[in-house]
Amino acid sequence: MNFLEVLKLENVSKSIGKREIVKNLNLTVNEGEIFGFLGLNGAGKTTTIKMIVGFLKPTRGEIYVYGKSIKNNRISFISNIAAVVETPDMYPYLTGIENLKQLARMDRNIAQSDIEEAVKLVGLGDRIDDKFKKYSLGMKQRLGVAQVLMGNKRVWILDEPTNGLDPSGMIHFRNIFKKYSREKKVTIFISSHILGEMESMCDRVAFLNEGEIKGIEEINNMKGNLEKRYVEVVGGEKDDFCNN
Repeated sequence: MNFLEVLKLENVSKSIGKREIVKNLNLTVNEGEIFGFLGLNGAGKTTTIKMIVGFLKPTRGEIYVYGKSIKNNRISFISNIAAVVETPDMYPYLTGIENLKQLARMDRNIAQSDIEEAVKLVGLGDRIDDKFKKYSLGMKQRLGVAQVLMGNKRVWILDEPTNGLDPSGMIHFRNIFKKYSREKKVTIFISSHILGEMESMCDRVAFLNEGEIKGIEEINNMKGNLEKRYVEVVGGEKDDFCNN
C-alpha cells in the first residue's frame, strides 16, 4: 500500500547554549494517521512541536510538510496546519466565542457555521460566553481544540491536548480525533506523557527520552503490551509515566 507522506523530520536537532534539547530526530507521518509522540515531561516533546510549527528553528536538520521544507514554504505550510502548543494562550478579557471569532477573521475560509460546530463538538456550549481568564485548564484546552476544528486544516499538531480534562473529556477528545482521522483523512501528530491515551488512539507511537527517539512502534503490533515495550526500549520503571 502506498502512503502519502505528510510530515517528515530529517536529522532534526535543537541546542540552546551548550545543551542539546533534541537530537537527530527522524520520523515520517502519513496522511490520515494519528502519530503519537510519547515521553515524560522534559523529554523534548514541546520543543519538537515548536520546531514543527515554526516557533523555533532547528539547529540542524530539516522539517518537511507535503514534501516541502517549512524553511522556504511558510505560506503553504500555514495553509495546511492547525496547532495547539502547550496551554492555549488567548485574549484573557474576551469571551471564548469572541476569541474564536477574532481568530476566524484571520482566515476567510472559516464560516460562522464552522465556529458553531466546533464549539458544539468540544462541549463548551454553556461556557462559551465566559471570559477566557475565567476558564480552567480543561476549558482552555477545549477552546484550543475548537480553534483547530473550525479551521478545517489537513494537518493537526497537538501538544498534550487532553491536559486538564476529566476522564470523560479525554475519551470524548480521543473519539473526535479518531473520527477526523478516519473520515476526513486529517493527519494528526499528538504528544502526551499518558501511555494509555496513546495506546487507545494512535496508529504508531514514537518513544522519546532525553531528546532522542528510542523507537517507533505500530500499535496493532503491541497487542496491549505498549507499556512493557516502552519500558524495554526507554528503560526506567512503569510508574515513571502516567497510564490513565
